[in-house]
Amino acid sequence: MRKEILIGALLTACFIMPGLVMADETPLKNAPDGRPLALTFADEFHDFRPLGDPHGVWRTTFGNGHSRAEDRTLPDNGEQELYVDRDFWKGGEGPIPFRVHDGYLDIIANPAPPQLIPQLRGHRYTSGLITSQPSFSQLYGYFEMRAKLPDGKGMWPAFWLLPADETWPPEIDVLEAVSDPTHIYMSTHSARQPTVGVEAHVTPDAFHTYAVAWDASQIIFYIDGKQIGAQKTPADFHKPMYVLANLAIGGNWPGNPDASTHFPAILTIDYIRAYRFGP
Repeated sequence: MRKEILIGALLTACFIMPGLVMADETPLKNAPDGRPLALTFADEFHDFRPLGDPHGVWRTTFGNGHSRAEDRTLPDNGEQELYVDRDFWKGGEGPIPFRVHDGYLDIIANPAPPQLIPQLRGHRYTSGLITSQPSFSQLYGYFEMRAKLPDGKGMWPAFWLLPADETWPPEIDVLEAVSDPTHIYMSTHSARQPTVGVEAHVTPDAFHTYAVAWDASQIIFYIDGKQIGAQKTPADFHKPMYVLANLAIGGNWPGNPDASTHFPAILTIDYIRAYRFGP
């Protein structure tokens, strides 16, 4: 996610049409390769738990969200959204991009009302970001998100991992889609080697589970339990990471929304889970 353009850097590609996720959505006992798993983090989104609430889990900005525009967007990507939350409006009225219903979290993007654009530092869209920094990070493991992606020009949903020590790179992009929810990119960013990634295709308007198995020797990407690609773990990936999910709008890679883009655009998340590998 933290890059200007990814597609030109992809070195390998794998085109697979995964089947639909099975009805059993209980936490895994084993990874797809058979390794035992122990659940270490889970949010099933029966409610939304931002930091500051009792039992809060999710930070809704990069950093503390109070000092820099970069805490609420990634300007180097040319993104058009600002990630907002209830704290951003400081008691005033403004769109809230998070909605929980029936065990799902919707992250909702919309064009900004014209009268709010100055308050949004000129950004034309509002959207949402959740990160488990500082509530949860982990060195190695199996990380997964089950979600349905939005369609439309300029949409850029993502599920990714960043280091708890706030260095960059490394970065693991478990899921990115740009303007096409059927075309999935999964990649790593390292200071020690070029960007390595794979591509896959999924059925539209459906939930799929996007996952990565990461250990000291190998990184393996999965969709719906099917292996999409694997690579050796780069030398700078041996540090704890936290998880992020967001819906970016526009920018250098997907391009900006146009007249064909339907709003509200919604990234619907069923669950996010993390596991350690067992003995």
